[in-house]
Amino acid sequence: MQHIARQLHATLLEAGQILLIPHQHPDGDAVGSLSAIREWLLSIGKVPMAYCATDAPARFSYLPGASDIKKNPEVWKRSFDAIVVFDSGDLRYAGVEGELAALLPRPKILNIDHHATNEGYGDINFVDKTASSTAEMVYRFFSMNRVRVTPTMATCLMTGLMTDTDQFTNAATSRASLAVGSRLMSIGANLSQVQGLNF
Repeated sequence: MQHIARQLHATLLEAGQILLIPHQHPDGDAVGSLSAIREWLLSIGKVPMAYCATDAPARFSYLPGASDIKKNPEVWKRSFDAIVVFDSGDLRYAGVEGELAALLPRPKILNIDHHATNEGYGDINFVDKTASSTAEMVYRFFSMNRVRVTPTMATCLMTGLMTDTDQFTNAATSRASLAVGSRLMSIGANLSQVQGLNF
């Protein structure tokens, strides 16, 4: 898994133009995971774009960049070096199967997910079907590559973690997810913002 995390890291470092895509009608896990990666990319001088087949719900407006996740067909007129798809078992669920198939030159597709149904559609598939959430996977990605997680990034990831574990009450809750949640709290995740969501 660490080898894949490092491949993913190297690909994003090398990429010039990057597009970030959550699944359609994105939930807190999809938006939070995307927002955390976006914050890291901005911190290293990248300027990623975000696209969704449907607009992101306004309730995630407290997350940085969430309001920029829009259904904007103009994005497909651009060329990308790498496209990161979050929280989607397949490209149909993401709502971009046709758009990605038509892109020339073909970008690298990076798949970050935790669903048991994931089809492994990426050139790089950072997927663990035992993880509680995509946010947990993004936290692992940061940890494996020694990326500093800021309080803002921690809030993004806590949003995803609490969404998919239903505030640490459902079957997705595990020792690992609780450990990640504890670490995010120690970093400075704003729990009051996340708890304001209507899960």
